[in-house]
Formats: sequence, structure tokens, C-alpha cells
Amino acid sequence: MSRHKFVLNDETKVNQFGFRVSNAGLDLDRFRANPVILDNHSNSNFSVIGRWENIQIEGNLLTAEAVFDDGDPNAKEIGRKVEAGFIKGSSLGLNPFSMSNFVIAPDDTYDLVRSEVLEASIVPIPNNANAIKLYAATEDSMKELQESEISEILLMASDLSNFNLNNSMKKITLTLSAVAALGLPGNTLEHDESLVNDKIINLKSQLDEANLKIKGFQDLENDKKAKLSADTVKADIAAGKIDATKEADFIKLHAEFPDLYKSTVTDMPAKNKLGAQVNGGQVAEVKTMDDFQKLDLNAQLEFKNSNPDAYKALFS
Repeated sequence: MSRHKFVLNDETKVNQFGFRVSNAGLDLDRFRANPVILDNHSNSNFSVIGRWENIQIEGNLLTAEAVFDDGDPNAKEIGRKVEAGFIKGSSLGLNPFSMSNFVIAPDDTYDLVRSEVLEASIVPIPNNANAIKLYAATEDSMKELQESEISEILLMASDLSNFNLNNSMKKITLTLSAVAALGLPGNTLEHDESLVNDKIINLKSQLDEANLKIKGFQDLENDKKAKLSADTVKADIAAGKIDATKEADFIKLHAEFPDLYKSTVTDMPAKNKLGAQVNGGQVAEVKTMDDFQKLDLNAQLEFKNSNPDAYKALFS
């Protein structure tokens, strides 16, 4: 069998459609498993004229050796013409997966940064030294893209929602952090739009549930703080530290500035209430001079200041 080395792709060259193909983004697995040489991209068993061997990337070049099937008269004749230098052209058949893989380079030229090699053909007249064919391919089918479709891809490469190569599920390219946050498989950044939407809806539901729990905890904490403020103020009113008519104001003060409340109210010494404390803390009503005389001096003074009319009545 005759063989001849071809350059299948030069990533520095712009092809007939106006873009370059990055070697680093080439998926060669399917091509290595089935390295057929087709006659001018004709997809039929009769058009298989050999196989490619020694497929490798050498610098900017993707190269391979064409081994022609000399048992096939057509393949043998094409091999002879290649050997004689009459046919020199080769052309890759690529699946670009998604138009999001067409990226504008700094020199304003599109680069195809990710694609799958499906086949490589011997062609008589390539449009240029880096001619290619593009396919919309799945596991079960392969459709050649027409030049008008490829032009549409390039014109709309920045809008993922307007074009889908396989007319099936739309693809969305995410960042690594987005893939991780959504819990998607990390072996690729490109995922089905419907799956991404489902993940986003699920994540939003989880976020809403978490926010609801947080609000519940906050409400519970606020209720506890409000009760603490009310109980503290009531206790200080009972201790004679606060005028009961100012209860609402002091509750607000405690809630907003607890440290200030503590320094100005809680830490104050308690005052005996009107009526005083006698006999181990029992509250005595002052109705007679005898009741008044039973009070200590501080309580008597408070009674006089707080109840001037009742105080005068004791001495009238």
C-alpha cells in the first residue's frame, strides 16, 4: 500500500470560511478510532479510499500519513496521483459542537477553539491550503453544514440563543465557578440549556428555602430581644429606677442601645417605691402618722416629695 504524509490543519492559516482551527481544541478520539480517508468528503462506504496513520500534532500542524487501499481501483488510482504529485490537497471534516466555540481573536479573526475531527479527505482543489468541511454531528447522524449556515454561525457567534447546530438542545457555555455552583459535571463547560435552567430553578428554590429559615431565626431572635427589653424595663420600673409613664421610651432605648441603657438605668441604685419597704420588705400603706413613723428616713423623704398633699394631711 502506498502512503503519503499530509498536513491536515495549520492553525495559523485562515480557511475558506474565514476562521482558523485551533489544534489544542481538536478532539481526535473518534477520528483515531476510525481514521477513514474519504474521497472529497463523500460520505459512503464506496468513498473510503484508505486510512490515516501516525496522526499527530507537530507545532502548529496536525499531520497524518495517508495509506491508500490498493485493492480498490479508485483508491489505488488516487494514491498514484498523490504519489506523482498530481493531487496535493487534503481537507478536515469537523464538528464544531456549538457556535460558542467560535471566538474572535485579537486580530479580529475567528478561531474555532473546540471541535471534533470526524474525517479527513483527499481533495483535488482545496479552496486554500487549510480547506475544511463542517458537520453538525451526533452519535447517530452527521449532516454537512452548507456555506450559508457556516456564515450564519460566524455572524451570530456571540448570541447562543439564535442558532443550534443540531437543531436539538441549545448549549450554554458556563464558567468553572458556575458549573461548580450548579452541581453540573465538571468535564465540560458546555451544558444543555434546559438542564442549566432546571439547575438554576432548583438552586433558587434552595436559596428561597434557606432565606425563609434565616428570616424565621431572625424573627425569633427579635422576639427574644423585644421580650428582654420589656422585662428589663418593667423590672427597673418596679425597682423605682424609671417613671412608669416613660416605659415605651425606655423599652426603645434598651432595644437600640442596650449598653447605654445599662450604664444610665440598670447600674443605678434601686429606689424605695412610694409606700416604702418595711419589716423585711413588706409594703406598708401610709395612712396614719404611725405608718409614716415606721418608715426609714429615705422612705419618709420620698413619701414627702412624691405625695405632698398626703404628707401635709398627716400633720393637719
